[in-house]
Amino acid sequence: MKREDLKTMGLTDDQIESVMMAYGKELNPLKEQINSLTSERDSLKQQVVDRDGQLDDLRKNAGENDDLKATIKQLQDDNKAAEAKYKSDLAAKEKGFKIESALRDAKAKNVKAVLSLIDTEKVNVQKDGTLNGLTDQIEAVKKSDSYLFDTENAGQPIKFGGNFGNGDNNNGAGKDDIASRIAARFAGTTE
Repeated sequence: MKREDLKTMGLTDDQIESVMMAYGKELNPLKEQINSLTSERDSLKQQVVDRDGQLDDLRKNAGENDDLKATIKQLQDDNKAAEAKYKSDLAAKEKGFKIESALRDAKAKNVKAVLSLIDTEKVNVQKDGTLNGLTDQIEAVKKSDSYLFDTENAGQPIKFGGNFGNGDNNNGAGKDDIASRIAARFAGTTE
């Protein structure tokens, strides 16, 4: 979302600033989560590389000791299993992030509520990163529980109205109707 896009929609600078602040509040936690997961992933990759190096050194130094070789083999197998589990967990998290993003794009008002109605086991991430099996489920939820989705046209500019006596109401009087009525009551007259 860019400020220029909001400007072309007819928003004022104050409105644009409010929208950007709200957008930042929603986007910043996601960026932090991505950064956290990326650093965690890099750390785990480095740990695996370090362990594999240690195991190779042990194997070279083990010589003929069969027990030590068996222990090393077991550690290598454990490392491979841990790496496979890590990749599986990472793929599951990536799938979850993609599904949540798709729900936001579908204008879900509460992503967690809609997510509970989606069977994520039927959703697959394709090699190109697209999701297979989600669109039909979203459409089904939109039909059955449409209140969970924002159906307003996003392209319409936000309009504010009312007589607030700030000169924007074009009534020519330049006064606030509510304030005038209150003043009239205190004065003992009614309009």
